[in-house]
Amino acid sequence: MFKVLIADDDFEDRELLKLEIQRSLGPERPDIRFSEAASIRQAMQLLTTQVFDLMTLDIEFDKLNEGLNALPEIFENHPTLNIIVISGKLNKSEVLEQLFRFTKDNVLKEKRWARHFDVLDKKDDKTEALRRAYSYVLKQQEGFDKVRELFLLAESYLEKDMIEKCMEIYQKIQDIAPGEHESRENIHIFKSAVTPEQARENYRNGDMIVASLLLGHCLETRLKLFTRRALGQSFPLLSECFKALESSSLISKSRIGLFHKFVQLRNRAIHHPGTLSEKDFDYAVNNISLLDEQF
Repeated sequence: MFKVLIADDDFEDRELLKLEIQRSLGPERPDIRFSEAASIRQAMQLLTTQVFDLMTLDIEFDKLNEGLNALPEIFENHPTLNIIVISGKLNKSEVLEQLFRFTKDNVLKEKRWARHFDVLDKKDDKTEALRRAYSYVLKQQEGFDKVRELFLLAESYLEKDMIEKCMEIYQKIQDIAPGEHESRENIHIFKSAVTPEQARENYRNGDMIVASLLLGHCLETRLKLFTRRALGQSFPLLSECFKALESSSLISKSRIGLFHKFVQLRNRAIHHPGTLSEKDFDYAVNNISLLDEQF
């Protein structure tokens, strides 16, 4: 199904656009679903309740340039929506000039990677523009499937605590979809020095799974750092760290017991992130510094 939103206050123009779209795409995409908006307000409401493949937007409704004035909000809130702006009374070049600074800013902010954007006069033959938009939708769908597969792969690496491999996958997502929010944020998080306090804040904000994974990553980093500082030696696995600490006479039994509790909490955070409670985060916040007291 190809879902199109036609935003135009003129009934005849809406009907004409539907005919043009059906004529241009009919042989390739017979299953076209149209929605209509006779006002900018109605269009914005529809955009918040449905997902569209293409929006045609008239630049003027009750007020001159009302459509243009709504465009920044549409760009910001619907980054994958393909848009064809329809110019009626204004000259097409004048419309493009008005849009230039805005679209340039969005390109620099990497907010246009996932959309087809065009400006047409109402008198233009729209066949090629519509076919380009449709072709872009197909690429979007292929890219979406690929990105979804990569996110699943990244999650599997996280479950195995393979942070470096996970980072590689997030970077691949950025290569396919520059500026994609979740992978970009995760890259930033894992590159930064995450603290138990930050992980707890994520938990309190409702990001329970992300918070647990961050806590697990943070605890592993701190436990390996403790081992290296205590024994002067690094180990790739926490199980190896624990065995080395147990066999050493340099570390007290109480400190080893605390280390073991943090290993267990780390394992739960990574492998069963949905089982952590706020008490677990509080425990990490209040006790992680005890490991370093003698150093």
